[in-house]
Amino acid sequence: MSAPRRKLAVVAREAGVSISTVSKVLRAYPDVAPATRTRVREVLRRAGYPVDCDRREESVLVDVVVASQSSGRAGDVLAGLADAAREPGLALVVTTVNGGEPVPRLWLERLFARGTRGVVGLDVEFSDTQLAYLAAYEIPCVAVDSRASIPEVLAAVLDGTYLSRAG
Repeated sequence: MSAPRRKLAVVAREAGVSISTVSKVLRAYPDVAPATRTRVREVLRRAGYPVDCDRREESVLVDVVVASQSSGRAGDVLAGLADAAREPGLALVVTTVNGGEPVPRLWLERLFARGTRGVVGLDVEFSDTQLAYLAAYEIPCVAVDSRASIPEVLAAVLDGTYLSRAG
């Protein structure tokens, strides 16, 4: 049995930050400096809290973000990804965004809360903030277009590849 969790105030004191900063790290807010996030995550881990990377490795979900103006081939790519994900026991969570608009911040918060093995962006561009968030929380991200090779895309996510352009 693991050690009982310490209160957030104790974690904050040990990490040298405020309670609100610990809360932001737990809720995956991207506005925490990388060094601070790393320090807080280490104290949280020692304190018995499940840390984001632990959840990622246990997750059976792969998030796919699709631009609403994607070509007709996007449906084929989604179906192919769903088929390919089934064999290793994974499931897709699909989010659509309007073309040219950023992926909403709420999506990032939900992604973290549910846990994910990785992210596939289909015909979308992620912002620098989103990419920094995904990298900071060790969530693999692959940006592809509708001509992508489905097995390569899923393999990149499962292997922990960070942003790359396939297709």
